[in-house]
Amino acid sequence: MRRLATTLGVLGASVALTLGPTQSASAASGTLMIDGVVFQNPTGCNRSDAPGNPATLISNFTDSIAYVYSDPQCQTFIGMVMPLQAMGMKHAWSVRYY
Repeated sequence: MRRLATTLGVLGASVALTLGPTQSASAASGTLMIDGVVFQNPTGCNRSDAPGNPATLISNFTDSIAYVYSDPQCQTFIGMVMPLQAMGMKHAWSVRYY
């Protein structure tokens, strides 16, 4: 009987951990601006309508690092903008927060 109780306890704990609360997608608190387009509390991949030529102004007024990419799907990394900084980047098209 004791073995059955232990087995059920371990099984119940593993099910609770598996089905328990999951982590939500991380979001930056604050404002991201890509050439004047505002994203409030951005999360995931945020993109402008077109890459800047010769440069796109990325204004990262959030609490997280903005990872900048040269394509609309956040695949080709070209640089990063630290929190509370703004930077012009050639051919910047999208920004992702992790």
